[in-house]
Amino acid sequence: MNNQEHKELLEAFREYTKKLLSSKKESKDFLVRSGIYNQKGELSQNYLPAK
Repeated sequence: MNNQEHKELLEAFREYTKKLLSSKKESKDFLVRSGIYNQKGELSQNYLPAK
């Protein structure tokens, strides 16, 4: 990856981060899509503390 590609990728990440942080709904949707939270807003099994 050259410098220009790196800068473009970094800018894309920044833009995506701004979008995710723009509202609670965007943030929650991302966490659900990534499998961290379920549709009810609870942590998914993989992220629950060990019992």
